[in-house]
Amino acid sequence: MATATARRPVLYLASVIPEIAQTIKNINPNIEVKEVKIDGDPAELSGIKTPPDVLASALKDAEVLLTDPFILGPILYRLPRMKWVMSTWAGPDKVFQFVDQSKPFPDFTLTRFAGKFGPAMAEYVVGNIVARERHFQEMRQDQEKCQWNWSARANYRLLSTLSLGILGLGEIGKEVARACQTFGMTVYGVVRGIPEDSKKSPHVSHYKLLSELPEVFHNCDYVCNILPSTPETRGLLNGDVFKHCANKKSVFINVGRGDVVDEDTIVNAISQGWLSGAILDVYPEEPLPASSKLWTCPGVTLSPHVAAVSFGWQVAEVVCENYERYVQGLPLKYQVSWEKGY
Repeated sequence: MATATARRPVLYLASVIPEIAQTIKNINPNIEVKEVKIDGDPAELSGIKTPPDVLASALKDAEVLLTDPFILGPILYRLPRMKWVMSTWAGPDKVFQFVDQSKPFPDFTLTRFAGKFGPAMAEYVVGNIVARERHFQEMRQDQEKCQWNWSARANYRLLSTLSLGILGLGEIGKEVARACQTFGMTVYGVVRGIPEDSKKSPHVSHYKLLSELPEVFHNCDYVCNILPSTPETRGLLNGDVFKHCANKKSVFINVGRGDVVDEDTIVNAISQGWLSGAILDVYPEEPLPASSKLWTCPGVTLSPHVAAVSFGWQVAEVVCENYERYVQGLPLKYQVSWEKGY
């Protein structure tokens, strides 16, 4: 008896990220890829010039789509035959900005790029902690001045004597915990609900609830936010919550989403002496305006949202794996809940 062949729909691709199409073809030549031309500078990300009407027309027959969230958002309700969309970003918040609460949710499955960001985020977090504790920036300044400043630069802390609080223990948070514990750091994990023992990460020393943030802040040398942007997390750290960091004069690291805390809160916490500094990769407004106080705030290290980026070859790996699950009728990995927003 002949075995039925699974139907293999065309994978539409609308993205400014380079190398995705060719990598998909290299990984799985049996996936037919149809590229939709996007007019815009990849370096600008959201600065595309292709009108939504043109995009909607090009995708009117699409069943499966791989696209950037800022491309999907404006045409969210204009994809009549769509069954599955994969976003090239880990965070879906740029899509949910276009969700109309007065309408039913879109009638297709949304998945996100995941399973790859953990190591990159961990490198960023550990790298910045090491750089700060070992005075890398100051030693570079000494070098420029031809100064041999042994007494100041030999006065550093080993990571094994430090503690880190992680807000958000998903896939990325657990990888950050693993990397930091490898260096001997004590790791606090802040979660919505304490998991059963069999599901706890062996790299987390203490699990704490969000309601126990003051205790975590009191005990941690570094506090790292990896929470997504949701109605529950936006503004979560605004106000004077960082006053609980005064005991250790913690350093705040943000690699999650910028809207968990406003910049005035960070600047005030540093000026009050609650925080000794901040390491920031995400911001409420991006690009960060030249007028922002963060640029010149003492103890603050800024980076332009590059802690973990979507490399085309990694995006291709994830979509190829999920595509085969799709044609086989298996549950897709990394699904986003329309109801929860993540």
